[in-house]
Amino acid sequence: MNRFERVKQILDQAIGGPDKTIGIHGAFWRGLTRDQFVAKKVVGVVLLVVGNGAGSNLVKALKGEIPFGMDLPDAPPAAEFSRMPAGLDPVPAADIAFIQKWIDEGCLEDPMPG
Repeated sequence: MNRFERVKQILDQAIGGPDKTIGIHGAFWRGLTRDQFVAKKVVGVVLLVVGNGAGSNLVKALKGEIPFGMDLPDAPPAAEFSRMPAGLDPVPAADIAFIQKWIDEGCLEDPMPG
């Protein structure tokens, strides 16, 4: 498994497995190549900023940071979207950190670290 495959696995796990789907955008990551994933827009919003995990909407959505988090108990007033995955348990911090580091390092399809 390479790191891009691990990112997709984390997203599948977040919604209950590879046979589940979610919300208005569905499991948008499935069937995409790395290049398609990097260029992806979800509901018109750019998903990734390669080299800037913290500034990427995927990471913000998983953490519930603006513009996401309107469903959180202390929702920021500027939040426009729910934390992802909406209505489900949050993605573990270690998994979000993995995705953020993957984006920071260029969204590579290199082997998983040993």
